[in-house]
Amino acid sequence: MLNFKLAKIFPKPTIYAGYLLILLGGCFFIFQPLALGVLLLGIFTSFSFNGIQIDPKKRLYRSYSNIFGMKFGRWESLDDYRKLSVLRRENVYRAYSYSMSTMEERTTYYGIFLVNESQHKKVEIQRHGNMKDATKSAQGLSSKLSLELVQYKPKVSSRNTTKRRR
Repeated sequence: MLNFKLAKIFPKPTIYAGYLLILLGGCFFIFQPLALGVLLLGIFTSFSFNGIQIDPKKRLYRSYSNIFGMKFGRWESLDDYRKLSVLRRENVYRAYSYSMSTMEERTTYYGIFLVNESQHKKVEIQRHGNMKDATKSAQGLSSKLSLELVQYKPKVSSRNTTKRRR
């Protein structure tokens, strides 16, 4: 069974607020039992994450959300996905204030994706900080899952090509 953690469910400011709630809930729980709710809310926001599990023997995968240590997600067949590909991705977090000023944080990562034959359908299975690590890991996963590692080039139909020319 392969298990990969992908990303936190909540953005960074919410996660930091969760740490603060854990601290406050832990301190006040001694004096007030209702602080347990604050503590649990902090744990929920700080430690919940999304991931993926792959069972190569049964040829199944599931994208899941891990909340309070329990994984919620539906198992699906790997048979639709015949290839692996490494893609450059970018996450952008934006925060707006009441004065309409924005704070933006961009992070770039390289993701390993299961892709179908036409490469229009894809499922992310791992994230890496640089292309070298992502490629090395993808080569290992390719042999474990018996999938071909390819460059991502989705097939474009003639109908879509005509639309793009207009």
